[in-house]
Amino acid sequence: MRSKMIQVTAAAILGSALVAGCGVSNQASSGTANNAANATAGNTSPATANAATAATLPPEPKYTGPIVATYAGGQLTKQEFDHEYNLQVALPGLSAQESKKAFLSYYITWYKYVYHKALAEPGFQVDAATASQSASQQLQQLVGQQYATQADLDAKMKSLGVTKSDMVLLAAKGQALQNYLSKQMKSVVVTNAAAQNYYNQNKAGMVQVTVDQILVSDLKTAQEVEKKWKSGENFQKLVSQYSQDPGAAQNHGTYANQLAIQFVAPFAKACETLPIGQISNPIQSQYGFHVIRVEKRQPQTFAQVKSIIEQQLLLPQLQNQKEQEIYSNAQTAAKIKQTVSDSKL
Repeated sequence: MRSKMIQVTAAAILGSALVAGCGVSNQASSGTANNAANATAGNTSPATANAATAATLPPEPKYTGPIVATYAGGQLTKQEFDHEYNLQVALPGLSAQESKKAFLSYYITWYKYVYHKALAEPGFQVDAATASQSASQQLQQLVGQQYATQADLDAKMKSLGVTKSDMVLLAAKGQALQNYLSKQMKSVVVTNAAAQNYYNQNKAGMVQVTVDQILVSDLKTAQEVEKKWKSGENFQKLVSQYSQDPGAAQNHGTYANQLAIQFVAPFAKACETLPIGQISNPIQSQYGFHVIRVEKRQPQTFAQVKSIIEQQLLLPQLQNQKEQEIYSNAQTAAKIKQTVSDSKL
């Protein structure tokens, strides 16, 4: 398992099931919706596209009522919009972060327009068993993360008018969108020249390090850890007592033979510059406060890190750029027109 300090540069959509929540600035990570895209007319369900594998999927809801937006070849009802907003934003507790206006554009672009393209792909396939399993996992994760008990989650779902069946359909859409994007990514390649250029521009981070670290949530605790560590207290004991890094359960606080550039920026900088064997002052990152000690540091040649640059650093960046391009082009082509005021969404 990668630590929370490791920098995530990959387009998450290609490495995991699409999860709920959009964030318009990073449209790659999102949920899989409920109603199939219809760039021509009517609703096209996964069952229509692949009756054999989707036979056990729940039926698509039938939406009626006022229209809140139109797009190239279709329209979105208020009923469908509310349902999907509740499913993808309100249920996972993202409503404070995600405006309805932003979700409208996101939902139509991915789940109405791009999803229609996915349905039209040769060999389109949705596996109902996988979708059901994914939905169950998502619901299990909500208990404990967003809701204290299963009863709390059940009550919230009832109040929002969403069901396990909706989650299954959401996961089925995720399969389709994920497969579609994976096919688009096949054209993304990293050239040797690009890899060499990346290495030249980031030489400071091209060092292999072994680093001990303790991650805590606040500065006061970090200073306490620093003081105890510097006074000679046992590192492993401090890790067990204080560290909030999920990776500590596996690595016991030590990241061995890691490329510094793969860590988040403040942590990476410390790995590059901190004198060997010296315990650092608290280092703040988006994950909290780190106290670290670099055990060894060895510069790496281009040949030594070429495959890491290509597969773990540059390729994910290029895939993310491609994904953003796909979204932007689809958003433009969809010609979305909101037909009600923001206050009526």
